[in-house]
Amino acid sequence: MGIDSYNPTVRARLANASKTRVLSLKESALHRIPDDVKDLTMLKHLDMSINYLTQLPPFIGSMSHLKNLNLSRNQLESLPLEINSLACLEVLNVSQNKLTELPDLSQCVSLKTVEAIENQFIIFPAGVCKCPNLETCLLTENRIEKLPDEIHSLRAISVILNKNRLLSLNTANLLRCERLRAVNVDDNQLNRDEIEQFLVNAPREIRISFERNVSQMHTTDLQEMGNDSSKTKSIGDNARKIIGKSGPSTSTVNKHLEMASKSRILQLKGTGLKKVPDEIEPLADVLRNLELSENKIREIPIFIGQFSQLKQLHLANNCLEFLPDELGSMKKLEILNLAGNKLKALPDTIVGCTDLKTIDLSSNVFTVFPVAVIGCLQLDILNLNGNQIESLPDDISNLKVIELSLNQNRLSSLNPSNLAKTTRLRTLRLDENCLEKSEFTRDLLESSTISVMSYDGNRFQLKDFQDLPGYDAYQERFTATKRKI
Repeated sequence: MGIDSYNPTVRARLANASKTRVLSLKESALHRIPDDVKDLTMLKHLDMSINYLTQLPPFIGSMSHLKNLNLSRNQLESLPLEINSLACLEVLNVSQNKLTELPDLSQCVSLKTVEAIENQFIIFPAGVCKCPNLETCLLTENRIEKLPDEIHSLRAISVILNKNRLLSLNTANLLRCERLRAVNVDDNQLNRDEIEQFLVNAPREIRISFERNVSQMHTTDLQEMGNDSSKTKSIGDNARKIIGKSGPSTSTVNKHLEMASKSRILQLKGTGLKKVPDEIEPLADVLRNLELSENKIREIPIFIGQFSQLKQLHLANNCLEFLPDELGSMKKLEILNLAGNKLKALPDTIVGCTDLKTIDLSSNVFTVFPVAVIGCLQLDILNLNGNQIESLPDDISNLKVIELSLNQNRLSSLNPSNLAKTTRLRTLRLDENCLEKSEFTRDLLESSTISVMSYDGNRFQLKDFQDLPGYDAYQERFTATKRKI
């Protein structure tokens, strides 16, 4: 398939790559890497993430200058042996695929980071143990049950194995890793003896995080076990070597709380929080703006429903997988920012947020359009960019938003007959999806209220769109809108 066979965005990026040495075909609905990439042997950065790739062609091995290769969020079950020829490769991202093993990477002498989050590894991939200059190995959210004896050859400085099924650390071999300084095994199935053995024998410079394992051990438990000052290497000493912080100090939280009682704004952004502090509950009748973005929060407490005066709630870039029903009790909430989490759905009770005007749900894991928002009658802006939504529901006709953003999803259907019935929709963003031109029906272009529409990076060319029945009517609305601006 030649370059002319691809949509305009893909063609343009392929044409420019020989000059920039950077090629991003992220979310281009590709089922294979274009043959034209084979000739781009001078590439330094290649991003093929969020496509439908099932295999990587052997010619990848000829890209001898490649430094960064991003293959995340595809459907790869294996990688070709030729990838071991990439001597300049520094970063390899194969997260969210279906990999069960990695090939030998011993010749990837520049490789510093391997990211293989959310695959199907059952055994630690021995292929990474041979990377001579590896610094970081991320294998979060796999099914790894044990570490192989070859782990002693691992050169990584940091190994992240949280959310696996580890029963054993193979401590005798793991501690032979010469450069190892940090280990994260949170959310596994390690028992007390396994963790204790590691702590007792690990050098002081190695830090370990082991929260939420079978033993339910906490740092304080270990410190109590290690109070004997006669021990040359007490467990208490080693227990202090915890990766990361549990959150801001009590004094820091109290300082923010004291200020919040006066300003009605609580700012705890990027403070390392793993949970919403219980101390904020007494401010439920006071706060107007609650900022908890860029933390490690996994759940929202049910007392959030007591914040009757809250107008803005910012929870972006946390680890949320669900929201409590009590969220719907915040009648005065106007802005809800949940971008960059792991949400798949919204509670039906969100319709109770009757003043809600803006919802940001970008960069989550929605595969189905969250129909609960359709009941938010005052909603103006809905951002769903960067999810995995494939189609729009029939109820989309009742959506009241003015601006709807669905860039970088997997849309193949717009349900145009119902989408055209929306009464307030003015701006519709659909860049980088899997849409055919047939989804843009005459009814949608001619009779809807949409006046600004973006559609780059889909399965048709700009000229095809301009030839569609009803395009002239849409263009008139678009021109009129631009004149007002």
